[in-house]
Amino acid sequence: MTRSRLGKTLPIVLLTLWVPRFGLALPTTQDEPEKGEAAEVAGPGDPQTHLAATVGEWEMAIRVWTNPNGEPAETRGSASARWILGDHFVETRLEGEVLDTAFEALRIEGYDVAADRFVSTWRDSRGTYTLVFTGKCDATCAIRTMTAEFTDPVSKTELTIKSVTTIISNDSYRYESYIVTPNGTEIKNMEFDATRRP
Repeated sequence: MTRSRLGKTLPIVLLTLWVPRFGLALPTTQDEPEKGEAAEVAGPGDPQTHLAATVGEWEMAIRVWTNPNGEPAETRGSASARWILGDHFVETRLEGEVLDTAFEALRIEGYDVAADRFVSTWRDSRGTYTLVFTGKCDATCAIRTMTAEFTDPVSKTELTIKSVTTIISNDSYRYESYIVTPNGTEIKNMEFDATRRP
């Protein structure tokens, strides 16, 4: 490897060593965290236990609204959710049918200990977007409310997507999606009712 290539590669290697270990991209004047402190920031904690309620195999009742004043189109689907990356995140893969079209979605959800908030990404087969949600849960963590920014592909308008996950019991939960318009109006566009498979 030439000196010039080494000079370009070395900073990247150093970043990959610093970020997972210390949660920092560059050294600071502060003392390095102790091993216990670093593990507390980087590792799974109590909030992750609240994500466990959605892990498993699920039957899904899917409802989609194309008109906020109309009745939803109802279909069926399934979902499979599992822990990944050292039990830091829950990956949920959903399959079904939406508006007479095969539908797939992938959600990865976790809890950012340092930022003290839940974070998730959502991708599906109906578009090229990646939604990045952040949010909190209520006092019991039975309800997680999160928001993401979204650019409408037709109007190019910047919108907010709001998701609400409600843990109903050990064997059921509900996922709701709302479009929040620039004037603050919330329009429900999708709902999943999940029932755990026997």
